[in-house]
Amino acid sequence: MPYSTAYKELSAGGPVTIRQVTSTDRKHEVRELMKERYADKKYPDEFPYRGKCIVVFQNIDGVDVVLFALYIYEHGDDNPLPNKRTVYVSYLDSVHFMKPRKMRTFIYHEILISYLDYARAKGFEQAFIWACPPLKGDDYIFYAKPEDQRIPKEHRLRQWYVDMLEECQRRDIVGKVTNMYDQYLNDPNLDFSAVPYFDGDYFPGEAENIITQINDDAKKSGKKGKS
Repeated sequence: MPYSTAYKELSAGGPVTIRQVTSTDRKHEVRELMKERYADKKYPDEFPYRGKCIVVFQNIDGVDVVLFALYIYEHGDDNPLPNKRTVYVSYLDSVHFMKPRKMRTFIYHEILISYLDYARAKGFEQAFIWACPPLKGDDYIFYAKPEDQRIPKEHRLRQWYVDMLEECQRRDIVGKVTNMYDQYLNDPNLDFSAVPYFDGDYFPGEAENIITQINDDAKKSGKKGKS
């Protein structure tokens, strides 16, 4: 489990240590256009959440080296909808120094699987994962990565998460696996107010851009647009 220190001897490598290094309560303020557009639905002004960071070390040549970091935002039962009882896997990053390297995917998948099992047991109902690789030179957590470390393409990264989630389904940890488009944007009965609103996510900024465009188009046509 990510919430206790765990050790495992790896062949050709030292022990691995998994630790939660931060746990802080924060608030994510909703942007103005979003609040204005859905004021009639009493859309919240902010969403409180707990931010956690889980880090993996391996002892290499007598030194504990940071290899993997995971940032998670937990929105509990005290949150208003649409964030109530949701978790958001915001940032995940690694460097390829683990020995042996072939163990990287197995260990990182097990950490995510264990966390999702923990979240399910704690009463969280939905988990959302930001699955977009950084551009060359833009790193989410670790900087100055090894020159020979490859950045996964979008399809490969999504498949990496899908493989992990399918294993979760085999273990009865996760039920339905879907995506934002199918869950929200493809449903004509839903609008932006139904989409979870997470700190650091792509959606809050893009929603402001789209609402701005809708408002501009409505002014030109003299009509009130809908989203």
